[in-house]
Amino acid sequence: MGENEKGRLSIYVQAAIAMMLIQLVHKIVREIPGSFGFIGEGMRIGMVITPIFASLLAVGIVLLVLRIKWGLILGIADGACMLFQPILVHVILAKPDVNGIWWYPVFPIMQGLLIIYFCILAWKKFD
Repeated sequence: MGENEKGRLSIYVQAAIAMMLIQLVHKIVREIPGSFGFIGEGMRIGMVITPIFASLLAVGIVLLVLRIKWGLILGIADGACMLFQPILVHVILAKPDVNGIWWYPVFPIMQGLLIIYFCILAWKKFD
């Protein structure tokens, strides 16, 4: 590695951070307000779980910026949750999307897959 590259995060870690940051913003602007809109029997858990996962993402990003590999584990955990959350909310609990768009859950699932992919890639290439 050259002198300039020693202080930088690897491109793999940067990609994982970028995906985690996109998901964190998604949680803040869409999922957290949406979870408060689903108030009803058994839905209050979303008002707790969603901010917890948003916090884990924020901690994971900070850990990665500090070059601590455990941030990738938090990213993978959130990505795995993102794979099952739309299925749980929209299929099992039969709650329609806030906007009424039936295909909207595809986006969080894709985000979850990409987070897992980039976190695993970064894990393998972590310096």
